[in-house]
This record gives sequence, structure tokens and C-alpha cells, in this order.
Amino acid sequence: MSDPVEEALRTRLQALGAGLDDAPAPAFRAEARARLVAMAAVRTPSAPVSRLRRLTSPRLPGRWRTRVTAGLTGAALTVTALGTLVALSQDATPGDLLYGLKRGSEQTELALGDDSRGLTLLGFATTRLAELAALAGDGPAALPAGTGPLAAGVDADLVVDTLETMDAQTIEGSRLVTTGVADSGDVAGLDVLDQWTVAQRAGLAALEGRLPAGAEARVTESLGVLDTVAGRSAAVRAALTCPAGTSVDGIDRWGPVPVPCATPAPPGGAAPGPGTPPAAPATPTSDPAPGEVPGGGPPAPGGTAEPSEVPR
Repeated sequence: MSDPVEEALRTRLQALGAGLDDAPAPAFRAEARARLVAMAAVRTPSAPVSRLRRLTSPRLPGRWRTRVTAGLTGAALTVTALGTLVALSQDATPGDLLYGLKRGSEQTELALGDDSRGLTLLGFATTRLAELAALAGDGPAALPAGTGPLAAGVDADLVVDTLETMDAQTIEGSRLVTTGVADSGDVAGLDVLDQWTVAQRAGLAALEGRLPAGAEARVTESLGVLDTVAGRSAAVRAALTCPAGTSVDGIDRWGPVPVPCATPAPPGGAAPGPGTPPAAPATPTSDPAPGEVPGGGPPAPGGTAEPSEVPR
């Protein structure tokens, strides 16, 4: 026999269930779902924060927590140390231990640059000149007092390599600047280039006579590079003033190649291209009329052209 208490409870529950619908109302279900989603968003941290908390949680075993903490600390120290080395390398000169790091940071800066890459390269060329000046005795990295000129303590090949790098950066930088000017028509870039060239040439000329014998000839070549840059800048500036627009024909290693301005087309005719020689005067197709000078000139005095005298 079943227990009377259980029978009474079952009967009561069946009576209560008979008065309910088969499923909750749609409005009730929507409200309940919205509450659950809101509670989950508040109580659940973002994924990266959650992972970091789990990595550093006291619930991890002691040895794992120590390893994770040591790894994060080591990474932070590595980044800090690298930044310190990069800062220290800015005063390095050719041949120094940190000079490679200095050049590497320059390449990174150049790769991350924008439209000002030309000016950035010119700045690097100025840095190369400053490095040579420092070795010659004009900077904090100069040779000790009493050691004489640069030839006394620096390998000539090292100086030549630095000059070659400076020239390459000068040529590429000026090419980018002049190309940008030719495309935009704004001469402000040429103004900056001209000022830079004057200052760079003066600084390089000051090093003449203070370099190893094997590097003196290379200095002359570097001065010639600066003269060529100045000449190309002047030619591009003149090409910008052509009435028909900037007159250039292609680009070489120095930048846009200026050509003579196009001659305006005569009325009813096609415009001749740059450098087109003037047309020759028309040749008369028939004998001149009596009293007319050959070539279309005015009649000779007296109404009749005098015959030319034949030498006897």
C-alpha cells in the first residue's frame, strides 16, 4: 500500500499543475533570457584579461606561477634593455660595437616612414658626415687629444665605406625629393634640398686634408655628388616654370630628367616637341616677277632688279 501522505501530496501537485499552461509565456521567456545575458556579460572578464589572471592566479601550482612570473619579467627587461642599447648606439661611430645596431634602427625608421623618406635619407647622410667629423676630432667620439688627424687612428677603408654610404643616401634622398616636387609642382622641397646641399658641402669640404691618404680621392667624388645634386635641383626648378607645364622626360638615378620647354604651337598648327628645330624659310617655287627681289623682298629702286655682276 502506498503511504497516504504521498498520495495526498501527489494529488495536490496534480491539481496545481492542471491550472498552468504547457509552456511559459513568450514575454516571460524573452525577459528571462535578457536578464541572463546581462548577468553573464557583467560577470565574465574579457578573454586576454581572463587568461592573464589564470596565468598569475594563486590557484596555479607554485612552480608554474614562478615560471610565468619570471617569463613576463624577463620579457619586460629585454624590451627595456633593447631600448637602452638603441639609445646608446646613437653616438656610435663606424667601427664601434654598437654601430651595427645604430644602422639597423635607421633601416627600421626608413621602412616605417611615409612620404618624407627622401628627407629621412638626407638626414642619414648628414649623420654619416657627423660621424666622420667626430672621428676627425670635432665630436664626443673623437680620437683622444694628441693623436693627430683622422689618419692617425682610423682605417682608410672604413672612411671610404662611410663616404660611399653617405653618397648613396644623398643620391636616393635627392631623387625622392625632386621626384615629389616634379609631381606636385611645389618648389618647397627644392628649397630644403638646396639648403641641405650647401650645408653638407661645407661640412665635407672642412674634412679635406684630415683624412687618410687612401680616402682623400673619395672625398673629391663625394663633393662631385653634391654638385650634381645641386645642378639637378636647379634644372628641375627651371622645368617647373615652362608655360606648358613641368617639362621632364623620365627619371634617372638623380631624379626627373628636365628637357627644354615645349615651343607653343603656331595658330592652326601642331605644337612642336621639346627641342624641335625651327622650320626653314620657304623656298620660292617660281621665278620672281619683274621688279621683285627673290625671297619676297621689296622691289629694287627703279622698279627693276639689277642683275648680279659676274666676276670676270
